[in-house]
Amino acid sequence: MSGGRLPVNTSSTSLPARALAVVSLAALLLSGLAPGAVATPAPPPQVAEQTPAPTPPAQAPADPDTTPPAGALRTPAPAGPDAVPEPSTAESAPPEPPPAGVATSPVPTATAEPGDEESGPGPEIPPESAAPAVPDLQEPPTPTAIPDPGVSAAAAGPFTPIGGIAAKWRELGGAAGPLGEPTSDESCTAAGPCVETFVGGEIHYTPSTGAHAVLFTSGRTGPRWAATGGLAAVGYPVTDERCTAGGCSQRFSSGIDLTWSRVGGHQQVWTRGAVGGALYNRYGGYAAAGYPSSAEVCGTRDNGCAQEFGGLRILWSASSGAFGVWTPGAIGGAYSRTGAENGWLGYPTSRETCGLRSAGCKQTFQRGVISWSAATGAHVSRGGMLAAWAARGAENGVLGYPLDNEVCGQLSGGCVQKYQGGSTYWSPATGGHSTNGDIRARHENLGAHTGYLGYPLEAEVCGQRNGGCYQWFQGGVIFWSPATGSQPVRGGMRAKYESMGLHLSYLGYPQTPERCEGGECVQPFQGGYISWKSSGGRDHRHTTCTTLNDGRSRYPTGGAKRVLLTIAGGYGQSSASAVYCQKVAGTYVTDWTTDARVGSSGFRRPGVPSGPTRFNYSPTGSYSVTEAFGLGNPGTALPYRTLNPRSRWGGNPYTATYNKYFESSAWTGYDEDMWYFATRATHDYRQGAVINYNRPPDSAIVQDAGFAIFLHENKAPTAGCIALDDWAVEDYLRKSTPGDRIIMGVASDLFR
Repeated sequence: MSGGRLPVNTSSTSLPARALAVVSLAALLLSGLAPGAVATPAPPPQVAEQTPAPTPPAQAPADPDTTPPAGALRTPAPAGPDAVPEPSTAESAPPEPPPAGVATSPVPTATAEPGDEESGPGPEIPPESAAPAVPDLQEPPTPTAIPDPGVSAAAAGPFTPIGGIAAKWRELGGAAGPLGEPTSDESCTAAGPCVETFVGGEIHYTPSTGAHAVLFTSGRTGPRWAATGGLAAVGYPVTDERCTAGGCSQRFSSGIDLTWSRVGGHQQVWTRGAVGGALYNRYGGYAAAGYPSSAEVCGTRDNGCAQEFGGLRILWSASSGAFGVWTPGAIGGAYSRTGAENGWLGYPTSRETCGLRSAGCKQTFQRGVISWSAATGAHVSRGGMLAAWAARGAENGVLGYPLDNEVCGQLSGGCVQKYQGGSTYWSPATGGHSTNGDIRARHENLGAHTGYLGYPLEAEVCGQRNGGCYQWFQGGVIFWSPATGSQPVRGGMRAKYESMGLHLSYLGYPQTPERCEGGECVQPFQGGYISWKSSGGRDHRHTTCTTLNDGRSRYPTGGAKRVLLTIAGGYGQSSASAVYCQKVAGTYVTDWTTDARVGSSGFRRPGVPSGPTRFNYSPTGSYSVTEAFGLGNPGTALPYRTLNPRSRWGGNPYTATYNKYFESSAWTGYDEDMWYFATRATHDYRQGAVINYNRPPDSAIVQDAGFAIFLHENKAPTAGCIALDDWAVEDYLRKSTPGDRIIMGVASDLFR
């Protein structure tokens, strides 16, 4: 008994027995247990914030925290209507951090499976503790009858509420309120609450939860409570019914919330389970998420559970924990299009997080991430694509947000995905990597993953020499610098370049892609060239040969395969430099350089004849080479004349043999005895080539304008010829072909 009015005894008890009851009441008053004498109980723990607990039995269990001692089953009047706080509800429970062990922001990757074109394997999310089963509130065969006020009132009365029950009744308006008049005295048991019935419902009281009403006639949840088994199935109320514009809810001692809404009708939420816990701890309860619009359904994929709350669908599995997806939103829509939890993304592993870069949002799932921005919409990143995106800073990095979903079925079983600032690629052989900026533009210009470069092997590496970057691909490397832009290097070029130290060598960064023709390739770099033939690659430093490519040479090459540049520093100088240039795939590169000697008087100015030859001047200009001579062919492709004792070169002006080869046993005037110069100790003409100055095919012969302008051995000042070391002359002859040219003169006259 709880004190106050004694229960009516309807038996035929004698008057002495009634007197004994009065004495007992007096004793209770003296002991201090009269109504209102019991101290207000301490606030109970928040039911909505409990971690998942085992499945409750069909009967409401006796809870040590909520079952009063046998000798204290009174309903004390609380200090005020708010003395016993109610468990957290939608209006009062702020979201709390998820329980320990729940992964809140994983970057899950997918596992490639046959038939699931997916961008690379990745680990699963760590498991969360198993969620309890949802109590099954089946409609009982014989529902608990809602008391008929008329019958109850007629059966007995009057009745007077006492203690905490009386306080709650008065708080709700007493007889004029939704409960109306009492239809019984309170009834208490050692294993449960004290209960008193009224015309419009019941009030239940325990010391730990206080007094709360179940409204049968004016409430939304009370009739449902009675219809689904009442106290035996759902337990006693631990909150009053709370209603908002959208619906009503009430919590009971079993951990079940009974709810009603215009959208969902009557539903229930198992607040001690993972789904119900997430509703309060992560999503702010009904006020933020809305009332349930479906029952909690378990036995989904991986034995998971799901429940709808307005626009929020909360899903749980042992490996993912409980998180919600806002189904009306863009991310929720993208998730649904993948098949939701039954698709390849699996269950959510985090809340949807907004307020990101560009006011974007994203949410992680077991096998991917969905991200959204106003500019891009919502798209999925997963597996190797996700790893590549995350490695570059995800939405905060250079790639930004995805522009579409991955597209698989590519070359070699690969996938590609476009982002605001670049692309990600994945293949079984390379894994997932991204491209961006100028390197990405060059890669795409060359056919992207379907071109000769193939898939990227890594992300770009920046912070290089002179602010440069590079990125390796299956078929080569792309280098970028502010001075050169992005240029590819591949094949034999790449092998040679790599052997020299790449961009850290004297070559620096590539300036253009390679150019190939006729089985040869060449590529220009900041410090020179690399050429390639079937025999291998070769590097060439920049010399004056480069002027033949960039337009700085004042004299044409005439398309010559090889050009010998002979350059003096000034007039009156017989010393010069010789630079042998070869044309590879349309580009002149340096074969070798050496020093040379020219006419002892130096060079004549452009357009001025070098003759008479006796004045020892060399001509300035560009001249072809069409024939060679000497004591034996060293292997030249030029027409070759083997000298003999009768070999002469005409030097007497105004004769038929001027500046021509002829044979004679005589040596007359200025004619040259070529045999003599070939066989004397200095062997000037042992090997030589004719420079077509003042002779066909370059020009007609002008008498006394100069003759016998040769390239020959014996590096010493000459009468107008070019003299080189023996090795240089012989190498020149072995490599020359008809039409090769020699450009000679003072540097200031030769180059712009």
